[in-house]
Amino acid sequence: MMTHRISLSFTVVDSKGFMHSAGSRVTRIPQQRCSASWKKLGARSVGAQGARADSRRKEKEENNGGHVRRILFVAGGTGGHVYPALAIADEVRRLDPAVELLFAGTRERMEWLVVPKAGYAISAVPAVAIRRPFLCFPNLLLPAKVLYCMWVCWKLVRRFRPHVVVGTGGYVAGPMCLVAALSGSSKVVIQEQNAYAGITNRILGRLAAAVIFLAFAAASPFFPEEKCVVIGNPTRRALQQPIDAVMALCSFFPSVNKLDLDDDDDDDDDGSTQEVVVVLGGSLGAQAINEAVAGLVQSQLQQHPHRYFIWQTGTSHFQNIQAMGISHPRLTVLPYVDRMEMLYAAANVVVSRAGAITCSELLVTAKPSILVPATTVAEDHQMKNAMAMAEGGAAKVLAESELNSQTLASAIDEILGDKAGQKVMQEKAQKMAAPDAAVQIATQVLSLAA
Repeated sequence: MMTHRISLSFTVVDSKGFMHSAGSRVTRIPQQRCSASWKKLGARSVGAQGARADSRRKEKEENNGGHVRRILFVAGGTGGHVYPALAIADEVRRLDPAVELLFAGTRERMEWLVVPKAGYAISAVPAVAIRRPFLCFPNLLLPAKVLYCMWVCWKLVRRFRPHVVVGTGGYVAGPMCLVAALSGSSKVVIQEQNAYAGITNRILGRLAAAVIFLAFAAASPFFPEEKCVVIGNPTRRALQQPIDAVMALCSFFPSVNKLDLDDDDDDDDDGSTQEVVVVLGGSLGAQAINEAVAGLVQSQLQQHPHRYFIWQTGTSHFQNIQAMGISHPRLTVLPYVDRMEMLYAAANVVVSRAGAITCSELLVTAKPSILVPATTVAEDHQMKNAMAMAEGGAAKVLAESELNSQTLASAIDEILGDKAGQKVMQEKAQKMAAPDAAVQIATQVLSLAA
């Protein structure tokens, strides 16, 4: 198994509980130790920084005529909730560098690592999850957990005093957005990523939200019509920047010589000899996809001398895949990838779940894809997302019930063996993409905070 270096951002937490990025270094840390270290960091407080933060806020307000817009983003749990919030926050900060931005999330999930690494402060809110079926033992304590969570949310709202609260989903979004609406001093904005709206956003849309940004018009019936704006899913600007595919590939294979790859491209009529398969299972991983890939990757690499695999297993599955001892010079196995722009730039085909944000990223980057919708998600919304892309000609759908090493290998070979078909899929994806969604949402959020 190849050993890879992982770049981590380190943070400090000020006395108000806001977590900030404080640089980075390259280190080798086991996954479990890394997770534990982040939890400890999140619990610490650096004295006297709260007063300095207040001083900086007053100075900023004086420099901006006494008014600085404050926006709170609430997102947590998975990349499908966190990355839309980061995309909007990036555009808000680009449009108004003086704006004060804060995220709310949980210490136990990916936002506690990803948000500070992106350069934003984050404050902890306890997650309250409703278990299914509803009549089960863990839900007996639900009322007490909800009350405690709302009390923490109330304290954060009073401390930060946001003009606008943007909820993009996750367990923390419901209580925080509801408290913000009840405070009377904050406007609530909801961003719904899926064609079939979740129960939390449906409730917030009717009780709390001033504006609801939808990715799909099909979600409109779940919300008051006068509040809805169909605008697409926000994706980060970095995904739209031109990146050399060979350079991106070499970033995942440091031992590969870029000059050799460039020479191979020059010898090929269509300018692309290497074939790069990117496997994604979402931030948490997908066991069914991982099992199928484990059964095909060695034979694929042996049969196709110019084929590469970049395999993101998800953090929860990484150690199990490592234990299998699967290794090859043209295989990179990673628990998680945070520089998605490099991953998409390297890819010729992507094997993935069909979460709404993943689908939007695939469209924006115009990557042919094989989508394996998760069967455990509410209302089967991943299948709806996948079928929408397939009907538009941008993806192929492989149901999990039909997924195995043979069917997945056949689907990969079918796409990579048809250069003309790849170009058609790319063109179809570009037509379906909404590349300006993040900046449009950011513009409207700032106008609400004015």
